[in-house]
Amino acid sequence: MPPPSVLVVDDEVHLCNSLAILLRTEGYRADTAHSGQEALAQLRGGIYTAAVVDMELPDMSGNHIASLIGAEYPDTAIIILTGNATIDNAVESLRLGVYDFLRKPCAPDRLLRTIARSIQHKQLQRDLRNSEKRFRQLAQATWEGIIIYDQGELLLSNKQLCKMFGYQEGELLGRQVFDLLLDRNAIRLMNTPAESDSIGPFEARGIRKDGSTFPVEFRVKHIDYQGRQVQVAAIRDVTDCEIAMQQKVALMEKLATAKRMESLGLMASSVAHDLNNTMAGIISYPELLLMDLGDTFQYREELMMIREAGRRAAAVIEDLLIVARGATSKKEVLNVNDTITDYLKSVEAKELCQRFPDVKITPYLEGKLHSINCSAIHLTKSTMNLVNNAAEAIQGKGQITISTKNVRFASAHLGYEIIEPGDYVMISVEDNGPGISSQDISQIFNPFYSKKVMGRSGTGLGLAVVWNTVHDHGGFVDVASSDKGSLFFLYFPTDKLESSRRPVQSVQVHSLHHGNGEKILVVDDQKSQREIASRLLARLGYHPLTAQSGEEAIEYIKHTPVDLVILDMMMAPGINGCETYERILRHVPGQKAIITSGYSNADHIRRAAELGISQFVKKPFSLHELAQALQLEIGSE
Repeated sequence: MPPPSVLVVDDEVHLCNSLAILLRTEGYRADTAHSGQEALAQLRGGIYTAAVVDMELPDMSGNHIASLIGAEYPDTAIIILTGNATIDNAVESLRLGVYDFLRKPCAPDRLLRTIARSIQHKQLQRDLRNSEKRFRQLAQATWEGIIIYDQGELLLSNKQLCKMFGYQEGELLGRQVFDLLLDRNAIRLMNTPAESDSIGPFEARGIRKDGSTFPVEFRVKHIDYQGRQVQVAAIRDVTDCEIAMQQKVALMEKLATAKRMESLGLMASSVAHDLNNTMAGIISYPELLLMDLGDTFQYREELMMIREAGRRAAAVIEDLLIVARGATSKKEVLNVNDTITDYLKSVEAKELCQRFPDVKITPYLEGKLHSINCSAIHLTKSTMNLVNNAAEAIQGKGQITISTKNVRFASAHLGYEIIEPGDYVMISVEDNGPGISSQDISQIFNPFYSKKVMGRSGTGLGLAVVWNTVHDHGGFVDVASSDKGSLFFLYFPTDKLESSRRPVQSVQVHSLHHGNGEKILVVDDQKSQREIASRLLARLGYHPLTAQSGEEAIEYIKHTPVDLVILDMMMAPGINGCETYERILRHVPGQKAIITSGYSNADHIRRAAELGISQFVKKPFSLHELAQALQLEIGSE
């Protein structure tokens, strides 16, 4: 590092040269000038660490030279040396940034000490400026808001903070920053380990210039700034973190719900097969007895009650399977208007009208409604559940309106959930009841959440069935509610191949279709189910045969032809219904078959359809349901 350089400016040549010799002896590089102009020329030719300037020069004053040096060479320390000192000159010199004002004659030691201190002072000033520059650069580079304050009064801020809160820095300087930028009542110490040299972290609500608030976190540290102890705070906008946390909580709730649904699904699927098999006897045997016994039979009403109880129990099992998202029914291209019209003519609708005679149900069905690919059973169930809930909510005289409409969303629509763009058939059910409270509306589709009296007015599965049915069809649900009533919207995607195929016309069985002795092989692993099916088939005029496993059925068909096979989907031990039928086709191509099951998932149904099975009868089935399936399958020859 080169030695410090000093310029001595004095019109007394002897004094000027003596000072130069003294400085060189102490290790400085020293140059001399005898006028102001000569001094400025020297400064333009080189860099000087310090300048010792006489107050009275032939062409200008020492203060004038000091002002020029301070403006053009701010890193040069200036010392005034004069034999004619006045208070005014001294004050003016200090105002111009002169380090010290010395009177001639000055002791060499004092002069050397003053020069050394002035150089050190300038070095400290440079270091401070560089430090502040580095601080500002770092403060501007960070994405956090930075403030430096003393006793709450703002001294410095970075652009991120100004942008975060919507202020210009000049609007904040000198103001009590925490009263202006933070809600003191919202400040809370966070339960996270703090750094040893910092205070916090804290969480609070930031207050923007426009009055809006947002979540922030901040830490505070003590630092030295411009020779004093102040505080620096780093403030972070955690809006994204808060949103992410809300999303995380929502996802965790969805995960917890999914796990509950998974457990429910495992429970439902494990018991559904056996329960539906049990229900088959409770439903079918009373049906056979009622056919044999006359209308005057003493216990006819009791038999009908047993059959109806079995059907209701089977309906609860079906609800459980729908909620568990594990049950699957055959989907067909249907017109929703037909399904709703059939429901309004149904026994269930008539019973509802009898229970609530003061509630009027009015349909408004769009004439040219698009078709949808759906399960008529589940669609009817969803409509029925919404109408039942509406009637119970009214609790007196009121109105329920069922509407259908073609709807198109060009962009995503935000309702109870986000509805994706597309073409939909909308079913709406509106009532003029008391509405749903804001506390309840977010939970109404949760399984078993019900405001009803358990055991008296339902299981609480009704709306969960609606939700899962709609989503299993790729649709969406929306809800609007106020103290004037509630309105449920169900959006089902339109059938994309609607133009190339017609809706399936349902076959109404007004009288039982009887067979002509066709051989029907019943394949089921449970003896009771084989017996029930055999009795029903015999009553319908068919010749029933039985096999207790898929393997037995294959061996039988190898040697004895049959007109149709009724296959239980789930059999244990051994192969299931789909695999049984697949092996049968290897020996008897084109063999007709019907699948029955108390529980089957989508993969099973899809596989059966791929193999050519079009009829799926869900256990427990009635005599009419079995007759219709046989008519459609055997009658298709």
